[in-house]
Amino acid sequence: MDAACSGRTTRQRGKPPLSEDIQQAENFFHAAIEQAEQIGSLNPRLAGSLNELGILYAKQYKYAQAELMFQRSLGVSVAALGLNHPDVAIILKNIGILKASQRQYAEADLLLSQSLSLTNRVLGHEHPTAAVTMRTIAVFQAIQGHYGEAERFIRRSLEISEKTRGSEHREVAASRKVFAQVLRPGHRDTEVDRAESRAQDMRTRSACGN
Repeated sequence: MDAACSGRTTRQRGKPPLSEDIQQAENFFHAAIEQAEQIGSLNPRLAGSLNELGILYAKQYKYAQAELMFQRSLGVSVAALGLNHPDVAIILKNIGILKASQRQYAEADLLLSQSLSLTNRVLGHEHPTAAVTMRTIAVFQAIQGHYGEAERFIRRSLEISEKTRGSEHREVAASRKVFAQVLRPGHRDTEVDRAESRAQDMRTRSACGN
């Protein structure tokens, strides 16, 4: 199972180059940060670029550098947008994922819980973003062996995703995949097989439609 950091915040603009060259991508984000800093230190675009650079560092396992970027992004976002903003929830989630990637689960659980609570408060309990965060929590609860909690979160995530996005959406397929993985240790083979089959069917239809 895996969980990915969330990319663009609501205020970020611009796209990185379509290249696998990590250095080129780093240069792109550093330039974006410099440009945003010229506009002002409390520019939400600055927070977005810092967040993206943090994700890039995290993908390279440069955890210290990633956390520095995320913490800077969080500081700018809170100062510019206030505590009750979806971007703050996104960055809290990314720091939580970073902590979990380093097996710092106590800190990760707290940060992910804060992210979910904030998302529920500002976007609503049935927002698609809340469903994605719940799926992330389910992944890391399962990794820690907390299968009951993992199942609770992934069932709710799947319920929200199906309701808000429709049963054919790729986010629903992603949640079904995690759902099957969470159930597998309990050997509920029929339910696991059904979830995996539906997820695979959705991925196949999606691929055929591209």
